[in-house]
Amino acid sequence: MQNKNIFLAGSLWLLAVSLFAQQLPLSNQYTINKFSLSPAYAGTGESFEIFGTYRNEWMNIPGAPETKTISANGLICKKMGLGGSISSQNAGIFENLSAMASYAYHAKFSGGHTLSFGLGLGLLESHVNIAGAAGQMNDPVAANNADVTDMVFDAGFGILYRFKGLSAGIGAPRVLTNKIKNHEGKNVYMNNTQEVINLGYKYSFNNDWTIDPVAKIDLVKQTTFDTYYEVAVPVIYKNRIWVSPIYKKTAMAFGIGGIPYNNFIFNYSYEFSSAGGMGESGGTHEITIGWRMSAKKKSDTPAPDSKKPYYQWLNK
Repeated sequence: MQNKNIFLAGSLWLLAVSLFAQQLPLSNQYTINKFSLSPAYAGTGESFEIFGTYRNEWMNIPGAPETKTISANGLICKKMGLGGSISSQNAGIFENLSAMASYAYHAKFSGGHTLSFGLGLGLLESHVNIAGAAGQMNDPVAANNADVTDMVFDAGFGILYRFKGLSAGIGAPRVLTNKIKNHEGKNVYMNNTQEVINLGYKYSFNNDWTIDPVAKIDLVKQTTFDTYYEVAVPVIYKNRIWVSPIYKKTAMAFGIGGIPYNNFIFNYSYEFSSAGGMGESGGTHEITIGWRMSAKKKSDTPAPDSKKPYYQWLNK
């Protein structure tokens, strides 16, 4: 009876981490790095920026999900942006390594309206440690099976509308339903397609205080579409220090960060819940470190014009 309970608990744990491994890495960094929401955000900051994030889920639980991500993006001309990301995700016996390059085109219209289109293309390598699962569940049958390693194409897209402080986006960070197969060509599991809707509005009360709320809805395709929602409300002081309360469907989180030196950025968030596996753990910790290049200041002085007399140019 005890062995049966151990096997059942192990099976449920493997099911939980396998469902996690089929999804894109979770993160709270979108409060400071909008590019993590969609490839359409590439270059919207009008300056080059790079971010590195480490996230440790369900602390104190062996085999809990762990994610490391590096991303960068910037504007390459007035209407085009480029970006890229590399991500490593471990969840129990599952390991995913992905790399994606992104391109965005920003169409600007009269009145300050901007419509952006983003596309991301990349590769995803998945590894399943079957022998590790056999050891955790004491299963001699699984121990005789070879580990699984497979590489597939990955792709995503996004559409973003911006007007003054308003931003509204829709997209699919993963549009391909890839089947991960073993050396015999048999399906082990599938990477699910995901769709994302986000809405934000940045508002300044005065020169010191600003809020930058973001609402996000994720649609993850299992047998049906599972819906996950969250709302973050960063409160920013003098564009240097911020706190970010976050409410999620299954948890709560609180972030704090700032720009301690020049253009270097630091952000920490702690996520907790009283339900499920997280309720039995030490919560989730996430650290993001970034750097943002200073935007070039536009000069009020007009460029010299050789076709006009010097005094006319000088008195503009």
